Amino acid sequence: MDIMTQWVLNMPEEIKGAVEIFNAFKIPDFSFKNIILLGTGGGSRTTFDLISAFLFDKLKFPLVIHQGYHIPNFVNEETLSIVMSYSGKTEETLSALSHVIGKTKKIIIITSNGEMESISREKSLPVLRVPYGFEARSAIPYLFFPLLLILSSYQNLDVTNEIEETISVLKSERETISFDEIRSVSEKIKGKIPFIYGSYGFSDSLSLRFRRQLAENGKTLSHSNIIPNMHHDEIVGFMDKEILPFIIPVFLRDYFEEEKIKKRFDITKEIFEGMGIDCLEIYPLAKGGKLSRMFSMLFKIDLISIDYGKLRGFNPKDVSIISLLKEKMEE
Repeated sequence: MDIMTQWVLNMPEEIKGAVEIFNAFKIPDFSFKNIILLGTGGGSRTTFDLISAFLFDKLKFPLVIHQGYHIPNFVNEETLSIVMSYSGKTEETLSALSHVIGKTKKIIIITSNGEMESISREKSLPVLRVPYGFEARSAIPYLFFPLLLILSSYQNLDVTNEIEETISVLKSERETISFDEIRSVSEKIKGKIPFIYGSYGFSDSLSLRFRRQLAENGKTLSHSNIIPNMHHDEIVGFMDKEILPFIIPVFLRDYFEEEKIKKRFDITKEIFEGMGIDCLEIYPLAKGGKLSRMFSMLFKIDLISIDYGKLRGFNPKDVSIISLLKEKMEE
């Protein structure tokens, strides 16, 4: 079994390990009025998107996600800045960190290694260290769950039961997952450009994750958007019948969609199928709490992206084109 697949299947143990890492971390006694999450890439940005979706109706503080070399002007001493780079070497995030150090002392760093860890020692910044040796996109359990627990602690939110349920669900799914079903999805999207649609507050973050994973693991381009946003502009693009044979809409659904979102998904699928467009729906394997459903879906789409790469003769782990870009950036 390839290492990328093994990392996905090991998610229950990785989540447990992430909780243990958090338990050994001393949370700084910060008070603040807003939060900024600084980081980019398949690990950090995916983590931030998932956090935003899960805490959508729970956060008591304004939260901004930012990726880039600079930071927004609003950042000040009342801002909690959480800076994340799995490798500790992400150029944009290191630059953002250098700017945020001059704006606030309320900084927490999450990393595995690299220059970011060195800066944390030099500046005496609190750092939560996660295990080194993963691909950043495969380290989501070690990035997401400590961040979730940090933010939850600051607002007295107990997520223990949700985390335990997620571990239990993923253990069960590991035993029952059908790789034939995974391959069936890969076969359906082969030769087409997936147009991936999630819904706000649940699968919006997962549609972005699937797009990124299809690029890195599957070595293909895709597109993502959310419902209802796509109903106000993008749906009109489907009137170009010349492009329809080359795309496949992929709907990331949930068993607990609010009625209007469910209706929008169903009507969109009905309209597309009436135009002769083949559609694909993906549901989480779990039917429990929101966190377990989100990671059930992530578990499934990650496996699909890996299988899709292998189906077409690619090594899912290979990201040599990114290495080439970084080399040229250093010239």
